[in-house]
Amino acid sequence: MSPTPEAELPAAPSRWRRWSPWINGVATAVLLMGGVWYLSQSITLPEVRAAIAAANGWLILVGLIIFVSNGSLKAWRWQVLLAPRPNSPRIRYTAVFWAIWLGQFVNSVLPFLRLGEIGRAYAINHLTGYSKTQAVSTMVIEKSVEVIFLGFTVLLLIPFAALPPRTEQLGIVLAGTAVVILTALALITYQTDRVIRMLQRILNVLPQRLAQWFNRRLVSGLQGLAALRHGRSLWMTIFVSIFIVCLDIALPYVLILAFALPLEFWVAVLLNVAVALVTTPPTAPGELGIFEAAVLFVMAQVGQADTAVLFSYALVFHLCTLLPKIVLGSLAALQTKWSWRHLNPSPG
Repeated sequence: MSPTPEAELPAAPSRWRRWSPWINGVATAVLLMGGVWYLSQSITLPEVRAAIAAANGWLILVGLIIFVSNGSLKAWRWQVLLAPRPNSPRIRYTAVFWAIWLGQFVNSVLPFLRLGEIGRAYAINHLTGYSKTQAVSTMVIEKSVEVIFLGFTVLLLIPFAALPPRTEQLGIVLAGTAVVILTALALITYQTDRVIRMLQRILNVLPQRLAQWFNRRLVSGLQGLAALRHGRSLWMTIFVSIFIVCLDIALPYVLILAFALPLEFWVAVLLNVAVALVTTPPTAPGELGIFEAAVLFVMAQVGQADTAVLFSYALVFHLCTLLPKIVLGSLAALQTKWSWRHLNPSPG
C-alpha cells in the first residue's frame, strides 16, 4: 500500500537525536555547578531547609493546584481551537488533557529542540485521529495568543508599578509584538484565500515535489485559524486565555503569601513575565537554574535581600511548575503509548 500524502514529511535529522542528550546533559551540568557554587557563597543548606519549613504548606499545595488547573484550562482552550465550529467533530477533553501534559513533559526533558509540540501532535492523533499538521497549526495560534496577552500584561503593569530599569522599554516591545501578531492573525484569518494564493506563488520557485509537499501542509495548516473566524470560538479563546493569565499570576502571588514576603501584587505579575520570558526559548532541561535565576533577579530588583528565603521561594515556585509536568506527563506517556522514537515521526 502506498503511503498517504500525510505520511511524507521528511524525518527529523538523526544528528540532532544523537547529540541532543549530550547537549542537554552538558548544559545542565554547567548550569547546576555554576549555580551551586554561587549559592554556596551566600547561603547554606540548613538555611534553605529552615526557610521552606517556615513556609505555609497549605498555600504551597494551593500553588500546585493552581498550576494543574492552569494546564487544565489550556487543554480546554486547545479543545476549542481544534474543534471551533458547532458541527466540528467532537474532540474528547481527556485526549486533549493528556496531549497537553505530554507536550510539557517532552519540552522539559528535551527543551533545546522544543519537541513538545511533536509530542502533543502525536498524542492527539493517536487518541483521536486528528491530523498532526492541523494540530500543529492550532498550536501556532495558541502561542500567538500567549504572546499577545503577555505583551498586554506588561503594558498594563507599567502605570501601576515602579518597575526596574528598562522594563518599560521591554513592555513597549512586547506590546508592539503583540499588536503585530494580532494584526497578522486578523489579516490571515479573514484573507485566508488571498494569503494562500500569495504563498503558492512563492512556493512555485521551489522544486515541484517540495512545493507540493509544502502546499498540502500550507492549506491544511491554515485550517487551524478556523477558530478565529467563528465568534463563539474566538470569544471562548479570549475568555479562557484571560483566566489562564490570572492563574499564571496567582501562582507566584500565593507563594509570596506562603513565604510571608513583604511584596505587593504587581511583583507577582513581574515574576510571571520574567519566568515566561526565560522559559519560552529553549533552555536547560526542566529550566534548571534558569528559572531560579529569573526569580532571584526580579527579587533583587524589588529590594529583597534575604538570599536563603528568596532561593527557597524560587525553588518551591519551580517545583510547583515542574512536578506536575513530570507526574502528569509520565501518566500521559502511558495513556498515549508514547515512545521517544516518535520524535522522528511523519505527521498526518
